Amino acid sequence: MTGLASNAARGELPHPSARIRIDLLEVLLHVTDALGLGELREWSVLTTGYEDCNIAVRTEQTKVVVKIFATDRTAGIAARTADLIIGAQATGVRHPRLHLNAHGQPVHIHRGHQVLVMDFVAGHTLYDLDRAPSHAELTEIISQTLRIHAVDAAPPFMFDSWAITNLLPMADRTRDVLDAEQRKLVDGAIDHVCDIQRDTLPTVLIHGDMTKGNLLLADDGHVTVLDFAVANRLPRVQELAVIAANLTHGSPDELPIRTETIAELYSRAASTPLSSHERTALRAFTRAAAAMELLGALAEWHLCGNRGPETAYLIELGLAGLRACGPVS
Repeated sequence: MTGLASNAARGELPHPSARIRIDLLEVLLHVTDALGLGELREWSVLTTGYEDCNIAVRTEQTKVVVKIFATDRTAGIAARTADLIIGAQATGVRHPRLHLNAHGQPVHIHRGHQVLVMDFVAGHTLYDLDRAPSHAELTEIISQTLRIHAVDAAPPFMFDSWAITNLLPMADRTRDVLDAEQRKLVDGAIDHVCDIQRDTLPTVLIHGDMTKGNLLLADDGHVTVLDFAVANRLPRVQELAVIAANLTHGSPDELPIRTETIAELYSRAASTPLSSHERTALRAFTRAAAAMELLGALAEWHLCGNRGPETAYLIELGLAGLRACGPVS
Protein backbone atom coordinates (compact mmCIF):
# COMPACT_ATOMS: atom_id res chain seq x y z
CA MET A 1 0.00 0.00 0.00
CA THR A 2 2.80 2.39 -0.88
CA GLY A 3 0.69 5.26 -2.18
CA LEU A 4 -1.77 5.01 0.68
CA ALA A 5 0.93 4.69 3.30
CA SER A 6 2.98 7.63 2.06
CA ASN A 7 -0.06 9.90 1.95
CA ALA A 8 -1.12 8.96 5.45
CA ALA A 9 2.40 9.21 6.89
CA ARG A 10 2.96 12.71 5.53
CA GLY A 11 -0.49 13.81 6.67
CA GLU A 12 -0.99 15.57 3.34
CA LEU A 13 -4.58 16.13 2.27
CA PRO A 14 -5.16 17.56 -1.20
CA HIS A 15 -7.55 20.50 -1.32
CA PRO A 16 -10.65 18.48 -2.40
CA SER A 17 -10.56 16.55 0.89
CA ALA A 18 -11.66 19.74 2.65
CA ARG A 19 -15.03 19.35 0.91
CA ILE A 20 -15.92 16.32 3.01
CA ARG A 21 -16.00 15.61 6.75
CA ILE A 22 -14.65 12.12 6.95
CA ASP A 23 -11.23 10.48 6.89
CA LEU A 24 -10.44 9.44 3.33
CA LEU A 25 -8.75 6.21 4.31
CA GLU A 26 -11.74 5.21 6.41
CA VAL A 27 -14.26 5.67 3.61
CA LEU A 28 -12.02 3.98 1.03
CA LEU A 29 -11.52 0.93 3.24
CA HIS A 30 -15.26 0.78 3.88
CA VAL A 31 -16.20 0.99 0.20
CA THR A 32 -13.62 -1.49 -1.08
CA ASP A 33 -14.60 -3.96 1.63
CA ALA A 34 -18.34 -3.55 1.01
CA LEU A 35 -17.87 -4.13 -2.72
CA GLY A 36 -15.46 -7.00 -2.27
CA LEU A 37 -12.76 -5.31 -4.32
CA GLY A 38 -9.89 -6.80 -2.36
CA GLU A 39 -7.07 -5.18 -0.45
CA LEU A 40 -6.55 -1.46 -0.94
CA ARG A 41 -3.17 -0.88 -2.56
CA GLU A 42 -2.90 2.76 -3.72
CA TRP A 43 -5.03 5.87 -3.96
CA SER A 44 -4.69 9.45 -5.09
CA VAL A 45 -7.07 12.39 -4.97
CA LEU A 46 -7.93 13.98 -8.33
CA THR A 47 -7.35 17.68 -7.89
CA THR A 48 -9.17 19.22 -10.87
CA GLY A 49 -12.66 20.63 -10.45
CA TYR A 50 -14.26 22.69 -7.70
CA GLU A 51 -16.80 20.33 -6.14
CA ASP A 52 -16.81 16.92 -4.46
CA CYS A 53 -13.82 14.68 -3.80
CA ASN A 54 -12.84 12.17 -6.49
CA ILE A 55 -10.25 9.52 -5.70
CA ALA A 56 -8.51 7.10 -8.06
CA VAL A 57 -8.13 3.78 -6.24
CA ARG A 58 -6.22 0.60 -7.03
CA THR A 59 -7.01 -2.61 -5.18
CA GLU A 60 -5.60 -6.10 -5.59
CA GLN A 61 -8.43 -6.84 -8.03
CA THR A 62 -9.22 -3.69 -10.00
CA LYS A 63 -9.04 0.09 -10.38
CA VAL A 64 -11.98 2.35 -9.58
CA VAL A 65 -12.83 5.99 -8.98
CA VAL A 66 -14.58 6.78 -5.71
CA LYS A 67 -16.68 9.94 -5.83
CA ILE A 68 -17.53 11.36 -2.41
CA PHE A 69 -20.04 14.17 -2.72
CA ALA A 70 -19.25 17.33 -0.78
CA THR A 71 -21.01 17.66 2.54
CA ASP A 72 -22.85 20.80 1.44
CA ARG A 73 -24.38 19.07 -1.59
CA THR A 74 -28.14 18.55 -1.83
CA ALA A 75 -29.54 15.46 -0.11
CA GLY A 76 -30.18 12.80 -2.73
CA ILE A 77 -27.71 14.20 -5.27
CA ALA A 78 -25.88 10.87 -5.52
CA ALA A 79 -29.08 8.97 -6.34
CA ARG A 80 -30.11 11.67 -8.83
CA THR A 81 -26.71 11.55 -10.50
CA ALA A 82 -26.70 7.74 -10.63
CA ASP A 83 -30.19 7.65 -12.17
CA LEU A 84 -29.10 10.08 -14.88
CA ILE A 85 -25.93 8.11 -15.59
CA ILE A 86 -27.92 4.89 -15.94
CA GLY A 87 -30.45 6.64 -18.19
CA ALA A 88 -27.66 8.05 -20.34
CA GLN A 89 -25.95 4.68 -20.61
CA ALA A 90 -29.25 3.24 -21.87
CA THR A 91 -29.12 5.64 -24.85
CA GLY A 92 -25.53 4.67 -25.64
CA VAL A 93 -23.61 7.32 -23.70
CA ARG A 94 -20.19 6.08 -22.65
CA HIS A 95 -19.78 6.60 -18.92
CA PRO A 96 -17.77 4.42 -16.52
CA ARG A 97 -19.78 1.53 -15.08
CA LEU A 98 -21.21 2.13 -11.63
CA HIS A 99 -20.53 -0.47 -8.91
CA LEU A 100 -23.64 -1.63 -7.02
CA ASN A 101 -23.80 -2.36 -3.31
CA ALA A 102 -25.13 -5.57 -1.74
CA HIS A 103 -28.69 -4.32 -2.25
CA GLY A 104 -28.14 -3.70 -5.95
CA GLN A 105 -28.06 0.08 -5.50
CA PRO A 106 -25.37 2.41 -6.92
CA VAL A 107 -25.35 4.82 -3.96
CA HIS A 108 -23.17 3.98 -0.97
CA ILE A 109 -23.81 5.87 2.28
CA HIS A 110 -21.10 5.98 4.92
CA ARG A 111 -21.37 8.18 8.00
CA GLY A 112 -23.82 10.42 6.19
CA HIS A 113 -21.63 10.84 3.09
CA GLN A 114 -23.03 10.02 -0.35
CA VAL A 115 -20.64 7.96 -2.48
CA LEU A 116 -20.57 6.58 -6.02
CA VAL A 117 -17.99 4.05 -7.18
CA MET A 118 -17.25 3.56 -10.87
CA ASP A 119 -14.76 1.82 -13.10
CA PHE A 120 -11.48 3.59 -13.70
CA VAL A 121 -11.12 4.36 -17.43
CA ALA A 122 -7.58 4.79 -18.70
CA GLY A 123 -7.07 7.96 -20.70
CA HIS A 124 -6.63 11.71 -20.42
CA THR A 125 -8.95 14.68 -20.23
CA LEU A 126 -8.57 17.48 -22.72
CA TYR A 127 -7.57 19.69 -19.80
CA ASP A 128 -4.68 17.32 -19.03
CA LEU A 129 -3.74 17.23 -22.71
CA ASP A 130 -4.01 21.04 -22.90
CA ARG A 131 -5.60 21.07 -26.33
CA ALA A 132 -8.88 21.28 -28.20
CA PRO A 133 -10.48 18.13 -29.61
CA SER A 134 -9.65 17.16 -33.18
CA HIS A 135 -12.45 17.32 -35.75
CA ALA A 136 -12.98 13.57 -35.41
CA GLU A 137 -13.06 13.81 -31.61
CA LEU A 138 -15.46 16.76 -31.74
CA THR A 139 -17.75 14.79 -34.06
CA GLU A 140 -17.84 11.96 -31.53
CA ILE A 141 -18.44 14.39 -28.68
CA ILE A 142 -21.44 15.79 -30.56
CA SER A 143 -22.67 12.21 -31.09
CA GLN A 144 -22.45 11.58 -27.35
CA THR A 145 -24.17 14.92 -26.71
CA LEU A 146 -27.11 13.91 -28.89
CA ARG A 147 -27.44 10.67 -26.95
CA ILE A 148 -27.58 12.65 -23.71
CA HIS A 149 -30.23 14.91 -25.21
CA ALA A 150 -32.29 11.80 -26.04
CA VAL A 151 -32.52 10.75 -22.37
CA ASP A 152 -36.18 10.80 -21.31
CA ALA A 153 -35.75 12.22 -17.82
CA ALA A 154 -37.00 15.25 -15.94
CA PRO A 155 -34.99 15.30 -12.71
CA PRO A 156 -35.53 17.88 -9.96
CA PHE A 157 -33.67 21.04 -10.87
CA MET A 158 -30.08 21.15 -9.65
CA PHE A 159 -28.51 24.55 -9.04
CA ASP A 160 -25.16 25.13 -10.75
CA SER A 161 -23.41 28.38 -9.89
CA TRP A 162 -21.39 28.23 -13.14
CA ALA A 163 -24.43 27.81 -15.42
CA ILE A 164 -25.26 30.46 -18.02
CA THR A 165 -28.58 31.04 -16.25
CA ASN A 166 -26.64 32.59 -13.36
CA LEU A 167 -24.77 35.17 -15.42
CA LEU A 168 -26.42 38.19 -13.77
CA PRO A 169 -25.93 37.13 -10.13
CA MET A 170 -22.35 36.02 -10.83
CA ALA A 171 -21.62 39.36 -12.52
CA ASP A 172 -22.99 41.17 -9.47
CA ARG A 173 -20.94 38.99 -7.14
CA THR A 174 -17.68 39.71 -8.94
CA ARG A 175 -18.33 43.31 -9.99
CA ASP A 176 -15.68 44.74 -7.69
CA VAL A 177 -12.88 42.46 -8.93
CA LEU A 178 -13.33 43.15 -12.67
CA ASP A 179 -11.01 45.53 -14.46
CA ALA A 180 -12.37 47.98 -17.03
CA GLU A 181 -11.94 45.65 -20.00
CA GLN A 182 -13.46 42.67 -18.21
CA ARG A 183 -16.45 44.73 -17.08
CA LYS A 184 -17.10 45.96 -20.60
CA LEU A 185 -16.86 42.44 -22.06
CA VAL A 186 -19.14 40.96 -19.40
CA ASP A 187 -21.69 43.75 -19.80
CA GLY A 188 -21.72 43.04 -23.54
CA ALA A 189 -22.41 39.36 -22.89
CA ILE A 190 -25.26 40.27 -20.54
CA ASP A 191 -26.81 42.64 -23.09
CA HIS A 192 -26.51 40.00 -25.81
CA VAL A 193 -28.07 37.13 -23.89
CA CYS A 194 -30.84 39.28 -22.40
CA ASP A 195 -32.15 39.83 -25.93
CA ILE A 196 -32.95 36.12 -26.20
CA GLN A 197 -36.36 34.77 -25.21
CA ARG A 198 -35.26 31.62 -23.43
CA ASP A 199 -38.75 30.20 -22.99
CA THR A 200 -39.10 29.86 -26.77
CA LEU A 201 -36.06 27.56 -27.06
CA PRO A 202 -36.42 23.75 -27.26
CA THR A 203 -35.33 22.07 -24.03
CA VAL A 204 -33.80 18.64 -23.48
CA LEU A 205 -31.81 16.94 -20.76
CA ILE A 206 -28.37 18.52 -21.01
CA HIS A 207 -25.22 17.35 -19.29
CA GLY A 208 -24.59 20.94 -18.23
CA ASP A 209 -20.82 20.67 -17.81
CA MET A 210 -19.34 19.40 -21.07
CA THR A 211 -15.94 20.87 -20.37
CA LYS A 212 -12.32 19.84 -20.86
CA GLY A 213 -12.20 18.19 -17.44
CA ASN A 214 -15.30 16.05 -18.00
CA LEU A 215 -14.48 14.47 -21.37
CA LEU A 216 -11.98 11.64 -21.21
CA LEU A 217 -10.13 10.47 -24.30
CA ALA A 218 -9.71 6.77 -23.61
CA ASP A 219 -6.77 4.69 -24.79
CA ASP A 220 -8.98 3.08 -27.44
CA GLY A 221 -9.69 6.50 -28.95
CA HIS A 222 -13.28 6.72 -27.70
CA VAL A 223 -14.70 9.64 -25.74
CA THR A 224 -15.99 8.91 -22.24
CA VAL A 225 -18.36 11.39 -20.59
CA LEU A 226 -17.92 12.07 -16.87
CA ASP A 227 -20.00 13.67 -14.09
CA PHE A 228 -23.75 14.14 -14.54
CA ALA A 229 -24.19 15.96 -11.23
CA VAL A 230 -25.53 19.20 -12.75
CA ALA A 231 -27.55 17.74 -15.63
CA ASN A 232 -30.89 19.57 -16.04
CA ARG A 233 -33.62 20.08 -18.60
CA LEU A 234 -32.59 23.32 -20.30
CA PRO A 235 -32.27 24.73 -23.85
CA ARG A 236 -30.10 22.42 -25.93
CA VAL A 237 -28.12 25.40 -27.23
CA GLN A 238 -26.93 25.99 -23.67
CA GLU A 239 -25.03 22.70 -23.90
CA LEU A 240 -23.52 23.61 -27.27
CA ALA A 241 -22.46 27.01 -25.95
CA VAL A 242 -20.41 25.41 -23.16
CA ILE A 243 -18.84 23.00 -25.64
CA ALA A 244 -17.86 25.94 -27.87
CA ALA A 245 -16.56 28.22 -25.12
CA ASN A 246 -14.72 25.68 -22.99
CA LEU A 247 -14.19 22.37 -24.72
CA THR A 248 -12.89 23.75 -28.03
CA HIS A 249 -10.68 26.42 -26.48
CA GLY A 250 -7.20 26.13 -27.95
CA SER A 251 -8.45 25.53 -31.48
CA PRO A 252 -6.87 27.64 -34.25
CA ASP A 253 -10.37 28.93 -35.00
CA GLU A 254 -11.78 31.84 -33.04
CA LEU A 255 -14.83 31.25 -30.85
CA PRO A 256 -17.49 32.50 -33.32
CA ILE A 257 -16.20 30.10 -35.99
CA ARG A 258 -16.07 27.22 -33.50
CA THR A 259 -19.65 27.98 -32.54
CA GLU A 260 -20.82 27.71 -36.15
CA THR A 261 -18.88 24.47 -36.64
CA ILE A 262 -20.58 22.94 -33.61
CA ALA A 263 -23.99 24.12 -34.80
CA GLU A 264 -23.38 22.46 -38.17
CA LEU A 265 -22.15 19.18 -36.68
CA TYR A 266 -25.10 19.03 -34.30
CA SER A 267 -27.69 19.92 -36.93
CA ARG A 268 -26.38 17.33 -39.40
CA ALA A 269 -26.63 14.56 -36.82
CA ALA A 270 -29.81 15.62 -34.98
CA SER A 271 -33.27 14.39 -35.98
CA THR A 272 -34.39 18.01 -35.54
CA PRO A 273 -31.71 20.47 -36.70
CA LEU A 274 -31.19 23.76 -34.91
CA SER A 275 -33.64 26.42 -36.05
CA SER A 276 -32.53 29.88 -37.14
CA HIS A 277 -33.82 31.16 -33.80
CA GLU A 278 -31.69 28.61 -31.93
CA ARG A 279 -28.61 29.53 -33.94
CA THR A 280 -29.10 33.19 -33.04
CA ALA A 281 -29.54 32.20 -29.40
CA LEU A 282 -26.45 29.99 -29.56
CA ARG A 283 -24.24 32.94 -30.46
CA ALA A 284 -25.50 34.87 -27.45
CA PHE A 285 -25.29 31.84 -25.17
CA THR A 286 -21.72 31.16 -26.26
CA ARG A 287 -20.67 34.69 -25.35
CA ALA A 288 -22.45 34.20 -22.01
CA ALA A 289 -20.67 30.86 -21.49
CA ALA A 290 -17.30 32.55 -21.99
CA ALA A 291 -18.35 35.26 -19.52
CA MET A 292 -19.33 32.61 -16.96
CA GLU A 293 -15.94 30.90 -17.29
CA LEU A 294 -14.24 34.22 -16.61
CA LEU A 295 -16.53 35.23 -13.76
CA GLY A 296 -16.60 31.82 -12.10
CA ALA A 297 -12.83 31.61 -12.15
CA LEU A 298 -12.42 35.18 -10.91
CA ALA A 299 -14.76 34.36 -8.02
CA GLU A 300 -12.63 31.33 -7.17
CA TRP A 301 -9.43 33.40 -7.43
CA HIS A 302 -10.43 36.55 -5.55
CA LEU A 303 -13.30 35.46 -3.29
CA CYS A 304 -12.43 31.85 -2.48
CA GLY A 305 -8.63 32.06 -2.58
CA ASN A 306 -8.37 29.18 -5.08
CA ARG A 307 -5.40 30.45 -7.09
CA GLY A 308 -4.25 27.25 -8.71
CA PRO A 309 -3.37 26.64 -12.37
CA GLU A 310 -6.88 25.45 -13.27
CA THR A 311 -8.38 28.73 -12.07
CA ALA A 312 -5.78 30.77 -13.96
CA TYR A 313 -6.46 28.70 -17.07
CA LEU A 314 -10.21 29.37 -16.90
CA ILE A 315 -9.68 33.10 -16.47
CA GLU A 316 -7.58 33.11 -19.65
CA LEU A 317 -10.10 30.88 -21.45
CA GLY A 318 -13.06 33.11 -20.64
CA LEU A 319 -11.25 36.33 -21.47
CA ALA A 320 -9.99 34.96 -24.79
CA GLY A 321 -13.49 33.85 -25.76
CA LEU A 322 -15.08 37.20 -24.94
CA ARG A 323 -12.41 39.09 -26.86
CA ALA A 324 -12.91 36.84 -29.89
CA CYS A 325 -16.64 37.49 -29.93
CA GLY A 326 -16.06 41.20 -30.61
CA PRO A 327 -18.56 43.99 -29.94
CA VAL A 328 -22.25 43.15 -29.65
CA SER A 329 -23.98 44.01 -32.91
